[in-house]
Amino acid sequence: MCNSVSLEIIQEKLFVEETGTSKAMRAEDEYWEVEWINLDFIGALKCRNCSNYTMFGGVGNVEHFVDYDQITGEMDEGYYNSLKPRYFQPPLYLFTIAEDCPQIVKDEIISSFKLFWFDLSSCANKIRISLELLLNHEKVKRFIISKGKRNKITLHNRIAEFKKKKPEVASYLEAIKWIGNSGSHIGNLRRIDLLEAYELLEHSLNKLYNDKEPQLKKMSKEIIARRGIRKRK
Repeated sequence: MCNSVSLEIIQEKLFVEETGTSKAMRAEDEYWEVEWINLDFIGALKCRNCSNYTMFGGVGNVEHFVDYDQITGEMDEGYYNSLKPRYFQPPLYLFTIAEDCPQIVKDEIISSFKLFWFDLSSCANKIRISLELLLNHEKVKRFIISKGKRNKITLHNRIAEFKKKKPEVASYLEAIKWIGNSGSHIGNLRRIDLLEAYELLEHSLNKLYNDKEPQLKKMSKEIIARRGIRKRK
């Protein structure tokens, strides 16, 4: 996949079916309501850019709607299927990972993308692990020897150590860590929290592995020093 944002649903490849449990309840309950229907679905998305497919699936339900046309005064009423995706294969990238990001870190982030749609706590944990791997790559100490024993250094303390080297990035990592910690508390985490973690992580990776600021600073200094165009090789 090219990871562009040009996916479209292929209607003839979208299959929606009421679950067996839902059908049984509809047959047995005399007070049954349409909004109680539960659905499963699978489908395909096609990329307009590269023509590859992404398979996806999930659950859904039937919802009631009422529309009122203020111009004609007419009212329209009916039902529609509300579908909630739970997986995508290959996974959708929720942000663009810096090209020079270490592969082991990239793989862990992609694993978190898979979990984003159906298990927020596990997704947060994957993000947290990606921070550990990132610090490993940046040669931040993992263990300390105390009284002859090898003790693991906490992620918080590792980030504090990294702050001596990259204070701005370390502050972003600390914020991500706190979001990751929230994944261990059931019910506390929302998708918006993970999206904020991803935004911070994307910026951190760009600062570490795709940061053009040093290059631009060097360029501007050379131009100013020469009071004109830079010397070319």
